[in-house]
Amino acid sequence: MSTTRIVGWLRNALAVVGLMAIGYWFGASRVVRADSSSGNGVEFQLTGVSDMSTLLVYQPSEKSVYVYRGATAGNATVQCSFKFVLGAPGAAVQRVNCPVGSAFH
Repeated sequence: MSTTRIVGWLRNALAVVGLMAIGYWFGASRVVRADSSSGNGVEFQLTGVSDMSTLLVYQPSEKSVYVYRGATAGNATVQCSFKFVLGAPGAAVQRVNCPVGSAFH
């Protein structure tokens, strides 16, 4: 290996280490939190993108999980299939049919 290649490699390595140190120094005082709200927001999960997909929407204030079957197929308006009403951990989960015409827009 020639001296110029070694110097170039060393310069690049020091530059990377320096940039990492600067990034660490600027980010060290910040704390990242996934969610610091009181939990009143709606959470959702989409399982698959096909005719068999399901959209689950969790409403913490109601302790309910709404289920929308076939969320990525068909019309632009998706009808709620049913919801699960959650009680205390370990208690029975109640499944309730959604009223006719209830939809997620």
